[in-house]
Amino acid sequence: MRKIPYHSRLLTQVGTIALREKELFGEYFIRLNAGLRAVGLEMAVHDDMTGFERVCRETGKFLPNAFNPAAVPFPPGAGLWMELQDEAGERVATFAVRLFDLGRHTLGDWLSTLSFFYADPARDMASGERFVLGDEADAYASTVRRHCTYIGGLWLAPAWRGRTGLAEVMTTAGCALALARWNAAPMVSIAEDEVYAKNASKYRFDEAYPGVRWRRPHKPERSRMWLLGRTRAAVVADVAAFVERPDAYPMGVPQTGAVRMLGEAGS
Repeated sequence: MRKIPYHSRLLTQVGTIALREKELFGEYFIRLNAGLRAVGLEMAVHDDMTGFERVCRETGKFLPNAFNPAAVPFPPGAGLWMELQDEAGERVATFAVRLFDLGRHTLGDWLSTLSFFYADPARDMASGERFVLGDEADAYASTVRRHCTYIGGLWLAPAWRGRTGLAEVMTTAGCALALARWNAAPMVSIAEDEVYAKNASKYRFDEAYPGVRWRRPHKPERSRMWLLGRTRAAVVADVAAFVERPDAYPMGVPQTGAVRMLGEAGS
């Protein structure tokens, strides 16, 4: 592997990589930055989560409480979001990550008590709201201790949906960013049954457990969920695969309808 030149704008925004795979992750962000620029896209990393709240309002994307410091306060630097813009400065995609310090409790404790979503569940939750983990999901969540990273907030501009690898690229980039910053695995998320069924391959989770019920009085028909996880090993493997073959990710260019690969120069 070549020596990493530390002049990539994206790599600068990622900051210090405190991992034993530092060289691999540095190479990944450099190649990702170069590949995106080759198809006219620019990635930026932000730590102002109020900015992400504003972007969610603008795009119509639901803002999970886990990313909302007004709902679940968290210290500066414990939440990050990424966005892609095209050459005209138009927003193309977003993704967010949030570090959770679980203290002496497990992820299962945080979820089942709704502490994952509310600073004071008894005060803030809706009357009748419940979060129930099925046996398999509970068994998994009970093994997650000390810390984890919540991932989500994936949004793609309509012209970029369904015909590119952008969802996979953003998911891997978000997990790589979280691991590089905090080294806090696993990456976890929660998805509604229908959403996960449609997007399982894009999410790239290697742990997936059905049987989760989040009963919310304002959304009674959307209570069935999956608890999802990505191990540290899975994230490192995806990063290594991208470094080996950055051109394996198809990336459409809506303005022309052409499909180019990341790492492939524009014509």
